[in-house]
This record gives sequence, C-alpha cells and structure tokens, in this order.
Amino acid sequence: MNITDAEQKILNLLWVESGLSTMQITERLENETGWSKHAVISFLKRMETKGLVSYEERGRAKYYTPLVKKEAVAGEERNSLLQKFYHGKLGLMVSAMAEENSLSQKDIRDLRELLERLQTEEQ
Repeated sequence: MNITDAEQKILNLLWVESGLSTMQITERLENETGWSKHAVISFLKRMETKGLVSYEERGRAKYYTPLVKKEAVAGEERNSLLQKFYHGKLGLMVSAMAEENSLSQKDIRDLRELLERLQTEEQ
C-alpha cells in the first residue's frame, strides 16, 4: 500500500472522525503539521487515487471518509517493516529489539504469555 507519513496523519484523523471536510482536516492538523489548505488538498487527491479515501460533495465542500481499515494498514506496515529489515523473520526482529534493550520486563512477560498461548492452541 505504501502510505506516506502525511497520508498516515490524515488517515489517523479520519479513523477517529470520519466525514470531515478539507477545511476541518486542515484545521485539526494545522498545529501539528503547519500544512496549508492546498497541501491538504494535494494529499487528499493522492489518497483518492490510491484508494485510501473517498469523498461526498455537499454544496461546495468535499467530506472525506477512509476506505481502508486501520488494522489492515497496520498489518501491511508491520509486514513491510519485517520484510525490509528482517527478511520476513519475526524472530530476528524480536531478537534485535531485545538486544537493544527495547523490551521492558512487561514486554517480555507479555511475549512469554503470547507464545505459551499460541503453543497451547497449536497442540
């Protein structure tokens, strides 16, 4: 799917508040991004082409709705990261994170519980 950071910001907003106008999107993201209305329009046009959003015209305004689910995008992004940096091997990624001390004790406990549950389900 290859979603840019700008597209991700807009999608994150639309997943929370679907059916926003171009002006509403611009206003809600203005403090965080500094984007102009024209920049937002450009991003939204590109997102339409990619099939990420659709719009409904009401008067002179367009109101945008996401066409993709957050879970689907998150899954694709995870898989892309896994393929790009770890050759599709989850164990390599977890190992790298553990060696960099990125895992808290709670993370380790949660992973252990997940692995135990998966192992039990497999049997």
